[in-house]
Amino acid sequence: MFNENEGIKESGEETNTSNPQQIETKEEERAREKAELLNRVVSGKIEGMRDRVAFILNNSNEARNSDIELLWSYWKWFDKFSGTFVSKEEMSNLARISSLSRMRAKIQNEYKLFQADAEVQRFRGMLEDDKRVEAIEDKPTGLGMYSVYIDESGKTQDFLSVGSLWVLKFEISIVNANQELLKWKKEKEINYEFHFNELTRNKMSFFQEFVIKFLVLFPEAGFKLIVINNKGFTDKNQAITDLTYHLISRGIQHENETGRAPLPRLLQVWLDEEEKGSDQLKIENIKERLTRQKIEGLHLGDFQTVSSKGNFYIQIIDLFTASINRKLNTPDGNNFKDEFANFVLSALKFDVNKINKENTEIDQSKLFNLTIAT
Repeated sequence: MFNENEGIKESGEETNTSNPQQIETKEEERAREKAELLNRVVSGKIEGMRDRVAFILNNSNEARNSDIELLWSYWKWFDKFSGTFVSKEEMSNLARISSLSRMRAKIQNEYKLFQADAEVQRFRGMLEDDKRVEAIEDKPTGLGMYSVYIDESGKTQDFLSVGSLWVLKFEISIVNANQELLKWKKEKEINYEFHFNELTRNKMSFFQEFVIKFLVLFPEAGFKLIVINNKGFTDKNQAITDLTYHLISRGIQHENETGRAPLPRLLQVWLDEEEKGSDQLKIENIKERLTRQKIEGLHLGDFQTVSSKGNFYIQIIDLFTASINRKLNTPDGNNFKDEFANFVLSALKFDVNKINKENTEIDQSKLFNLTIAT
């Protein structure tokens, strides 16, 4: 029987008070819950009702605006409803719109995630006071997505690289693919994350198997990379911000002009979290520059930092970007990390010799696109 309270902390449930110094304020509790929810959703590690509702909101602008659309998507994706006939007994096992609406409101109003369009917020009475008189554009229906996962490598090396994974289609298959990877890790008794700096010779075969399994399970994934010779940059964080902006801007242009993912689209960006203050400054800088571009058909969604823990998207980008940087910084290396870097580049059919190693101008950095064919 469906439990409409799944994933909801009961109002009478007490916080652990064994150590007074560990008692959370309401704001701290909300911030923690938001971060945990966001990390699960963007990694595809979906568990309870709250995760499922957030997953749908993340991937459907219609569901953000309409609880009927939310209900229909939930039934179709998670309750396995065929969309035709349903018996009375089956009806009792389907999610209730009141439960989903309550979850949607908590996610949008308390966590400030996956917001509805301005007109819908006005109707619901939830638009912030300082936004009420602004000309906030509403998004068209049937809006596609650019969901971009970003990581960087080489801040202290000769070459600075920013890599990204572009996911263009979100369906229940995303959740199923993540479940496959989690099942594989459990079967292999792998209790670590896949990060290039944690690669050892003993882990090599598992790292290689992870790369191949990811490419098979996510055949439509697109990889994009931008590289600069790391000379003369006194402010490395600003250089990374500039590279990230150009990576996103040129990536949008490439997806649109090639017809692989034409505009209009909603852009969502997920960065591997590092330092809270500098991460937030980077996000605001990039969003402001993209807004000034006024790209027709581009709508900006959530830009957030997320943990790499349990996030296979961030982990694959770490391996991809670090492998390229490895070949750039130690081209003649011959140990196991060089072997792995060669393996990754071979799997993606990428020739590192295409990169201009002399270029030191960020604006002239070349964007490399590696789209994995189905």
